Amino acid sequence: MPAYVTLFKWTEQGRKEVGSLPDRAAAVTKRVEAAGGKILGNWVTMGRFDQVSVVEAPDDETVAKLAMIIAGRGNAVTETLRGFTMEEARKLLG
Repeated sequence: MPAYVTLFKWTEQGRKEVGSLPDRAAAVTKRVEAAGGKILGNWVTMGRFDQVSVVEAPDDETVAKLAMIIAGRGNAVTETLRGFTMEEARKLLG
């Protein structure tokens, strides 16, 4: 299943609601699982981004839909990257 790395930058609203972050993350986990995906990791980070999530999902469309739902809530601006394993890279290069 394809892997996706999402980088989160919290908005002012997201920073104000940081106390509910674990509950919001749990709700997103349920939504990802309902869409056929799996959260591989979800971290609060230091530096340029406030949070990073790594997800496996069936396809790009599923991840785009989830990103739009997250964006619609107004707590974060996201950037999602499709990750390729070294085996996938080998096939792309071959």
